[in-house]
Amino acid sequence: MRNLHLDENIIAELVERKVIFDTFRRLQADKKNRIYQTAVSLFAEYGYDGLSVDMVCDKSSISKGSFFQYFPSKSHLFEFVILIFDDFLTKWVKEIRQTETSVMAKDRLLYLYQALVLNSRLFKDEERFFLYVSSSMNHSTVVIEGIDLARHFKKYVNEIISRGVQTGEIRGDVEVELTGYLVSLIIEGLLRRQYTDRKMHLKDTEEYLISFLFDGIRV
Repeated sequence: MRNLHLDENIIAELVERKVIFDTFRRLQADKKNRIYQTAVSLFAEYGYDGLSVDMVCDKSSISKGSFFQYFPSKSHLFEFVILIFDDFLTKWVKEIRQTETSVMAKDRLLYLYQALVLNSRLFKDEERFFLYVSSSMNHSTVVIEGIDLARHFKKYVNEIISRGVQTGEIRGDVEVELTGYLVSLIIEGLLRRQYTDRKMHLKDTEEYLISFLFDGIRV
């Protein structure tokens, strides 16, 4: 379990939006973290439809009465977890951007991929949660409008592609947005393989990524 202190500014915003009750905000930090991490693990394993409030209470060691003092409903718990996780991804990708020093688009894309896989900040349950929310959640009875957890690295990919076009490393006769979209799809597909039992050897996936992309989009 990640030793994560939830951002109190985010918590206060979610209280204001009525996603959670103020009773939850006033809990000790370690208890808030335990409930959050437990929910991540359970949603990753059972999905929204397969998870009951009783299961959340049992695994979090809270009473059902306490649960409804913290969250209006299971759907609110789901929204809470997604938004907290989304905030974590926002900060993670920002850190990746700040630590990247390469100039070439090829090297920057490889660095991004390595950061998402080799140096991933995600635990196994979080990887599974990411896969669930970014794909199978669309088939759930609940959809959080406007949330695309992969949008953070997609935006960064577009910036890399745009810079690569300017420097002549990437062909400029195709729209940057389209190239970025295709590159993001490839990276996301490789991430899905690495986050599941269909793993490829990391060296093979890196070579596949760079060869596939730059044999096709290089000038």
